[in-house]
Amino acid sequence: MASALALLFGAIGGLILAQIARRLIEKIDADLEKPNKVLWLVGCVGGSTMALLILRRFDTIELRVGYAMLCAGLLIQSMIDFYTHRLVRQITHGIAIAGVTTLVFAAWRDDTADKLVVAGVCAVSGAVLASTVNMISRNSLGVGDLRLMFVLGWFSGYLGYDSAILTLFSSSFFAAVFGLILVAFRRATWRHQIAFGPFLMLGAVVAIFAGKYLPALFVA
Repeated sequence: MASALALLFGAIGGLILAQIARRLIEKIDADLEKPNKVLWLVGCVGGSTMALLILRRFDTIELRVGYAMLCAGLLIQSMIDFYTHRLVRQITHGIAIAGVTTLVFAAWRDDTADKLVVAGVCAVSGAVLASTVNMISRNSLGVGDLRLMFVLGWFSGYLGYDSAILTLFSSSFFAAVFGLILVAFRRATWRHQIAFGPFLMLGAVVAIFAGKYLPALFVA
């Protein structure tokens, strides 16, 4: 019963996110063509899938709410970034506020303050690493990507160093494979820039929901 409700509310929430994404895309570029059916399909499937994963991955209301806010924000940012190559600053800030509030409360209730330390280290490390890569690659990443990597470092780091590393590795791997496919089919050149937001979402989803089933790099 709980799984069915999660799927239902996730699908409804995903459709709402798709509609919000469409409005924001229009605001960013009114002349851009937006396949509404694709947005609704991505929102519905993505929302229901993430809702079910969150229900099964986390046991407490604080973590469920926090990571639900993360997934909702990542989903809508991915849809916007795919069409416009831009990330909405206010959405990233909202995810960050939700993450700090819910995870701090969860750590306080469970007396696991060390998780907040790891989360903070991973957040700062993610931002520094992204900034370094951006300098070396001559601004291949946008400012929005840097902000989002800081937030992902916080959320994934709360689950451990392994999760943060897997988020970065998976995101880069998916983006590289997608880029190679585009080049192989001559849909892009080596200098072509792709939206990194959707791949950050994929990497975060893999790390958060599948990371615990993979071999650990750090052993307490």
